[in-house]
Amino acid sequence: MEHIVSFLSDYLPRENHFVVEIAGITYPDKNYHIRRPDSPVYCLEYIMSGKGWVHCGGETFYPREGDVYLLPVQTDQDYGADAQEPFQKIWMNVRGTLCDRLYEEYGFRGVYHFKDCPLYPLFREFLTLCEQAKGWESNLERRGSLLFHEILMNLSDYTERKKRDLLSERKNPAEKARKQLDGLVYETVHIGEVARGVGLSPSQLTRVFQREYGMTPYAYFLSRKLALAQNLLRNSSLPIREIADRLQFTDEHYFSALFRQKTGVSPGAYRRGANGEVEKEFSGITER
Repeated sequence: MEHIVSFLSDYLPRENHFVVEIAGITYPDKNYHIRRPDSPVYCLEYIMSGKGWVHCGGETFYPREGDVYLLPVQTDQDYGADAQEPFQKIWMNVRGTLCDRLYEEYGFRGVYHFKDCPLYPLFREFLTLCEQAKGWESNLERRGSLLFHEILMNLSDYTERKKRDLLSERKNPAEKARKQLDGLVYETVHIGEVARGVGLSPSQLTRVFQREYGMTPYAYFLSRKLALAQNLLRNSSLPIREIADRLQFTDEHYFSALFRQKTGVSPGAYRRGANGEVEKEFSGITER
């Protein structure tokens, strides 16, 4: 089942500039399959839920919720829904000289799949514009081309950011380890596991991490836990025992003793002094 908005090919005064042929929403259907040999259109789709498969340009990939794919003109576009978890997607098929120029300008040749791109609002706005276009076709060309451009601009930014992050992590395993630790602040972490995740031994990781951030990975991880504890003490009414439990400290007494050691005040005193009289903001520590 699909919700579709389609247009005649000659609805715009500048037919070859930016043309929306069809747009819509595809609802979950395990039998959904589209094959478009030597496609005359750019197929741009956002996966709202579920997952599917795509063959294009000699590549096969499997987009899922939150992903975008862009299939260019003059390619064999072959795609469908996953049989077990069929996707729901919002999409557009467009063509025109503006599309060609933007596609080349942003260097998307050979790049089809963009993971975790939060672009649903732009796709939804584009479809709404199509739904309301009757009698306002010139507005669809003007505003639609701007939205298409904005989506491509976001995809380009996403691609460049991913490249920079990957290059940075390859050059700097300490940064990669730091990001892992930031994502595990509510858990108990063994530094050996983090070290393996960045391809180093624990001693190597400790050395490069301390050189980069001025503290060991363990000290940094502890600093993030205590900074989060301060946030919870300031901005929630959670009991100290529950804060200690959420942050995976052994028990409330250990947490309180460590908090006092590192900040100079107990958790209770910190909370009572949130007006600044005894509050000491926690930004980082070194091991003692």
